[in-house]
Amino acid sequence: MFVYLLGTLFVCVSGVNGGTRTPYFDLTVYNDWPQFEDYVKGVAHDNPSFVQLKTIGRTREGRPLLGVRIGKPAAAGKRKIAVWFDGGNHAREWPAFHVAVYFIEKLVNGYLIDDKITKYVETLDIYVFPVLNPDGFVYSRTSSRAMIRQWRKNRAPENCTGTGPFQTDICCVGVDLNRNYDIGFSQKSYPFNNPCSDEFQGPYPFSEPESRAVRDFVMSSELYGRLYALVSMHTHGQLWILPYNYHKRTYPQDIKELEALANKAAERVFAYRETKYRVGTAADMLGTATGGATDWIKKNTPTKYVYVLELPPDMKTWFAFQVKPHWLIPIGKETWLGIEVIMDQVIEETKDFQPTENTADSTAEMRSPRFKQL
Repeated sequence: MFVYLLGTLFVCVSGVNGGTRTPYFDLTVYNDWPQFEDYVKGVAHDNPSFVQLKTIGRTREGRPLLGVRIGKPAAAGKRKIAVWFDGGNHAREWPAFHVAVYFIEKLVNGYLIDDKITKYVETLDIYVFPVLNPDGFVYSRTSSRAMIRQWRKNRAPENCTGTGPFQTDICCVGVDLNRNYDIGFSQKSYPFNNPCSDEFQGPYPFSEPESRAVRDFVMSSELYGRLYALVSMHTHGQLWILPYNYHKRTYPQDIKELEALANKAAERVFAYRETKYRVGTAADMLGTATGGATDWIKKNTPTKYVYVLELPPDMKTWFAFQVKPHWLIPIGKETWLGIEVIMDQVIEETKDFQPTENTADSTAEMRSPRFKQL
């Protein structure tokens, strides 16, 4: 295998004995949706022995919700433990999308070269979904005007029940996908019930194809009962967010374990270049946020470690949803160190756990509760 260094990214080219490679993706600039789409498809095409393309649904405007499953196939009749990383679902949060690609680069190009990464790939199934709101992302890239560049929602059609300081029945576009899940959802909660708000929750839970796609996939026989950790990345704030966030001082029973691992991962990130994360629920640190994806997943699936990462910069900086692109690789490097802590913990906790193969007719009620075998 020949390994070339392009800037700060490794590009691996297969040799006669096989190997790994990833398509070219420039992590020193902000890319457009076609670059993400081509990259995700290309990395699966180029590495069929351990990377599989996953299309979990389509958006309002028909774009695919794409990701990859990275992992060597399990032995016959066995199911591997899975982990999930995504670049979030808010259109303007471009750095999170690119950090997710950095994770794919690390995993694919490090396989059979780096012992730790090789262990991850051979022990786990690692799902990475860089962009869960491609419609909003595409729209946010069409103009430097603040109203467009800072677009947060998807591109759901106009809803004409919006309100303003002196107006009613205003028509506005889009739904905040991270308010559209069925947890803490209330039609009486302002501004979440206002179509003209950045945080509009939608007319009813799971009204959007994007949120339904994630819901259906985490509840599918492919993932339910073996997805042990999920991290959704956003910007910005340097916050390591725990569940639950739909109400203050409301926590899952295993909050101490979630908090301990988050603190351990945050300390590992800090040791790299002193990027300090605050750990806690967003409800307690900032204010309540209903309808969140990670809250719903923690509440409704056996997945143990569920987090939102608000990537750098910290909260002292305004309008920092898109940091200068030269920070993308440093942020990717330090965030990856925290992700390693999570994967190491998952492997340690599940080393004696072998989930059985799910049958096609199994249901959520039939599947085991929170990893009882442990």
